[in-house]
Amino acid sequence: MKLSKIALATMIAVTSLTVVNVQAADSHNGNVTFKGKIIDTPCSVSQDDLAQTIEFGEISKTVLNNGGTSVIKPFDITLRDCSIETSTTANVVFSGGTAAGTDNKLLALNGGASGAGIAIQYSGEKVSFDGTTAAVSNYNLVNGDNTLSFTSFVQKLPSVTDVTTGNFESTANFVISYQ
Repeated sequence: MKLSKIALATMIAVTSLTVVNVQAADSHNGNVTFKGKIIDTPCSVSQDDLAQTIEFGEISKTVLNNGGTSVIKPFDITLRDCSIETSTTANVVFSGGTAAGTDNKLLALNGGASGAGIAIQYSGEKVSFDGTTAAVSNYNLVNGDNTLSFTSFVQKLPSVTDVTTGNFESTANFVISYQ
């Protein structure tokens, strides 16, 4: 009888381990990495606005060659959680590879397309991509969120007679400073 109880106990223990092993085979392991940056500025830039992509889609070569532009595409840079205790204004400066003969006002296209460039406007004025001229100058901040609205479009370069078709991309970088 003692042998039967020992055998029964052993069988129960082995069965329990088998069930645990089956459950462990169906589990997942993973990790969560947290990243960020603590900054000493009166505002932070919205995470959605730090790395934006503007899709122009297909643009008619004929429209560009005849002096027209692509569809105007708006985009924003939102300054979040601003506190005007230390700074009350913001400046925005853009930089990027510019097309020749455009006074740094058109971004050069990278890719197969050529003869056109990308313009960004703030309050109806084309911004400069020279890295020093403020696109937004002395913007009066308010406590809370502040949204800077821009527009962008593609146009033919002034020195070109015929735009070349193909895919393109271009990157504009921006820096925000506070006073």
